Amino acid sequence: MNSVRVVADDGCDLSPALAAEYQVEIVPVFVRFGEEMVSSQELTLAEFWARAANSPRPPGTSAAGPGPFYEAFAKVVSAGHDVVCLTLPSLYSTSFNSAWVAAQEFEDRVRVVDSRSFSVGMGLLVLRAAQDALAGCEAEAIQAKLEELRERTSVIFALDTLEWVRRGGRLARLLPLVDRVARTLSVKPVIEFRNGDFRLLGAARTAQGTLQRIEDEVRSRIPVEAAAAAYTRGCQTASELVARLASFVELKQGEILFTEAGAVFAVHAGPRALGAALIRA
Repeated sequence: MNSVRVVADDGCDLSPALAAEYQVEIVPVFVRFGEEMVSSQELTLAEFWARAANSPRPPGTSAAGPGPFYEAFAKVVSAGHDVVCLTLPSLYSTSFNSAWVAAQEFEDRVRVVDSRSFSVGMGLLVLRAAQDALAGCEAEAIQAKLEELRERTSVIFALDTLEWVRRGGRLARLLPLVDRVARTLSVKPVIEFRNGDFRLLGAARTAQGTLQRIEDEVRSRIPVEAAAAAYTRGCQTASELVARLASFVELKQGEILFTEAGAVFAVHAGPRALGAALIRA
């Protein structure tokens, strides 16, 4: 039986330090500024926001092709490990298809799983898979567990502006309703992403109202076995969200994954977005 290591695309928003700690190999997503493509792993958040502010055209994202996934798989397999790979949702990204194509070169040594989540929601699944891998679980068992966990994983987030997601097209099916609510009532939409699809939960008028609405939505889903929080540049209430989550989800504050979301999410969410992710028990 070979040991297992995890590969994931950079949509999971794990820090380089956390990825290294759990021996996760990260495949970049590419950020597009006009005609220029920049690897997400070569772009700091400060550089992203500066370039986004000065770009004549809105930034976008593009998943890696099979090549970068092949290189990541080859590196792990040549070290004697089998691979479980998690990707951004196949409905909204070509990352899964690229990984699947690359995996065909390795027969049964590589398994590819559609996370059906993003940002720290995907990050929670990647960490769980990596923990199981380091504990000696087989690839088949890890894959089966992930396919069960993703059914219980939600990302609940609020957008301060719809401009970025409108031009990115990620909420195309839901956007007319969200846009109508936001414009008519001058509110910030609160949205859930679960099992690969978006759902409008409600809205809030202020930053504190948004914080309370996210807290209420998470409370309605307890008990939870894992939780996370993420934000984009300019959000002032993210630390308070973590403290609130820790007060009722029966996790210590240090056990809650907390990060500023990377460019892959920020391209579509825009500034001052706030979100929580959870795996229900």
